[in-house]
Amino acid sequence: MRTLQIEADGDRWKGLIKPKIRLMGRWLEQAGFPPGHRVQVTCVAPGVIELRSPVASPVIAKEQPSTAPADEPF
Repeated sequence: MRTLQIEADGDRWKGLIKPKIRLMGRWLEQAGFPPGHRVQVTCVAPGVIELRSPVASPVIAKEQPSTAPADEPF
């Protein structure tokens, strides 16, 4: 789980402030959202947002360290 801050965006002098949420990080690609692709954003309920990638992209799995004993001492 990640915790993000909702930022203020817009013209503070005119009082035209809009909320903005910025998502970034390698975890997005690992979750199936590669750079350059578009996403569908749906407000499911107040306080709940759903992101969907219209193009199915393979999820990149993290490489897990091997738990098997090594044949070599080093």
